[in-house]
Amino acid sequence: MKKVVLIITCTLFVNISHVFAQQESQYSMYMFNQLLINPAVTGTEDYMDAKLGYRAQWIGLEGAPRNFYGTFHTPIKKLKSEFDDVKPLAWHGLGGFATGELTGPLSKYKLYGSYAYHLPLSNTMVLSLGTFLGVQNYYVNRDRLDFKDNTADAAVNGNVSVITPDGSVGGWLYSRQLYVGLSILQIFNNKVKVADGSNPEGKLNRHYFFTAGYKIKLDDRWAVVPSVLIKGLSPAPVQFDINAKLRYQDRIWFGASYRNQDAIIALLGMTIDNKVDIGMSYDISIAKFRKYNSGSFEVLVGYHIPTKKLAPSHSYFW
Repeated sequence: MKKVVLIITCTLFVNISHVFAQQESQYSMYMFNQLLINPAVTGTEDYMDAKLGYRAQWIGLEGAPRNFYGTFHTPIKKLKSEFDDVKPLAWHGLGGFATGELTGPLSKYKLYGSYAYHLPLSNTMVLSLGTFLGVQNYYVNRDRLDFKDNTADAAVNGNVSVITPDGSVGGWLYSRQLYVGLSILQIFNNKVKVADGSNPEGKLNRHYFFTAGYKIKLDDRWAVVPSVLIKGLSPAPVQFDINAKLRYQDRIWFGASYRNQDAIIALLGMTIDNKVDIGMSYDISIAKFRKYNSGSFEVLVGYHIPTKKLAPSHSYFW
C-alpha cells in the first residue's frame, strides 16, 4: 500500500523530470499569453482576447504530460487606448482560464475566473492588480496503474478524484515598451489527500513568478524584445528563462529562450490582420534525461474580438 501511495503522491506533487519539482504546468508560450502565469493581465488589451493552446511534453517518453488550455479576457468600461496623448480613466478586466493536463494515470484540471483593476499612472504607464479564483481537480485512473501480479492495492479503492479551491494574485506594470509582472499562484496552500486510508497528504505549494520585458525599436519595421521569467517554489532552487524575440512590423516574431538546467527553446509566431494569432515553440532538452525524449512542442492560436468602443490593435506583450 505504501508503495502505491508514494507513486500517486510523486505523480501528483512532483514533476519528476524537473530538477525543480514544480507543480504548475510548464509553458514555453507564456510570452504569447501572459494570462497563463499572471491574472493581472486580464483586460490589458484593446479587444476581447481568446486563445487555445496545446503542449506535448517530452515527446517519445511514455506517460509524459500532455497539456491543453484556453484563456479569455476582455476590458470592461475601457473608453480609449491606454497609450494616447491624454491619461485615460481606470477600467476593469474580466476573463477566465481553463486547463487540463494528462500525465500517465493522473489527470489534472483547473477552472478559474479572473478579474483585474487597471489604474493609469500617466498617459503612458498603467498598473493593474488581478486575481484568479476557481478550483483544481486531480483524478487518478485506477485502470492505468500497474500493480505487481496484477493485484490492486487496497489503498486505491476505485478511481481517485480530489477537488480543491484555488486562487492566485498578481500585479502588472506596463507601457508600450515595458512590462513588469509579479504573481503568486496556489496562494491557499491547500492540502490534498491522495488515497483512501493514507496518512500522507500532498500540498499545493505557492509558486512565485517574476517577469519583465522591454521593447527596443531598431527601425520602423524591426524591434527586439529581451525578457526574463524567474520562478520560485520553496524549497526548490530558483528556475529562470532568458528570452529574446525579434519582431517585424508587429506581425511576425521569432526568437529563442534558455531555461536553466532544462531546455533551449525555439519560438515563432505571427498575427494576421490584427485578428488571428498563431504561435509555436519547440523545446530541445538539455537535462540529464534528454536521451529518453525528443523534446517538447507547443502550439497556440488566438483571436482578437473587436469591441465597439475601441479600434482593433495588436498586443504589446508577446
